[in-house]
Amino acid sequence: MAYKFSILTQEQAENITFDWHYDGECSFYDMEADKEDLDEFLNPEGPGDSSFAVIKENELIAFLSISEVTDRIFDIGLGMRPDLTGKGNGTEFLRAGINFIQSEFKPE
Repeated sequence: MAYKFSILTQEQAENITFDWHYDGECSFYDMEADKEDLDEFLNPEGPGDSSFAVIKENELIAFLSISEVTDRIFDIGLGMRPDLTGKGNGTEFLRAGINFIQSEFKPE
């Protein structure tokens, strides 16, 4: 089943922030581990139109954030739900994210 990308809602951002926790040395990926990232992600006005929820089989499984570095060149941030990491899902997810960015934003 395909990945679906939609603008991240405040509720989804809060779910990622407060419910997604990584074990051991990967705990630095927790949204709460970086105050600046946390403040940006939980902006009361919403994550804006540059953060996307990634849905597969009707479940929030990841997020993708995009920021334009220069004209048509983008920097991405991403995260996968902790229970899905380490199971060989990363390449497929990253490929889907890149395809989404290419189709929606036309980067170089």
